Amino acid sequence: MKKVDLVSIGRIIRSEGTDGTLKIRLQPEVPREPFFRKIYLEQEGELREYEVESFRIDRNSPFLRLKGIDSLQEAEALRGREILARAEDFPVLEDGLYYDFQLLGCLVETVDGRKLGQVVELITMGSANLLVVEIAGKKVEIPLVAAVCRQIDPAAKIIIIDPPEGLLELNEV
Repeated sequence: MKKVDLVSIGRIIRSEGTDGTLKIRLQPEVPREPFFRKIYLEQEGELREYEVESFRIDRNSPFLRLKGIDSLQEAEALRGREILARAEDFPVLEDGLYYDFQLLGCLVETVDGRKLGQVVELITMGSANLLVVEIAGKKVEIPLVAAVCRQIDPAAKIIIIDPPEGLLELNEV
């Protein structure tokens, strides 16, 4: 497994108790129900696979137990590490819904067929989301709203937009 094949789902905050339990912080888009059976952590430059023994939410905080991590010392050694999971392990969403990571790398083109560039980043500001698209070496912010993004097909890695006049020039970063 390579890191590029994985999606960040959170970070280990600290150990909890003496039995190897880990307190974690999940990314906002990650479902709060336990969908992952295996996770990956980077250690000494290599990815290590861990089987999830248990997952629970207690007082609005998520906790994770990993098979083979049975002590306070083993848990503390994992403090601060990014938690990764396979994209295919995420629950399937209803039609028209998608995870943020599915939009990264999508080709953005206009309704008249002009290819603009690829999504390189997503920005969330409150309830507003912006696609950051690299166009001819410049980054342009495009609102992720139905009025602009007319078709989003993460499986085909394409987003069709109908930008209002001046949007592509106005939002250069």
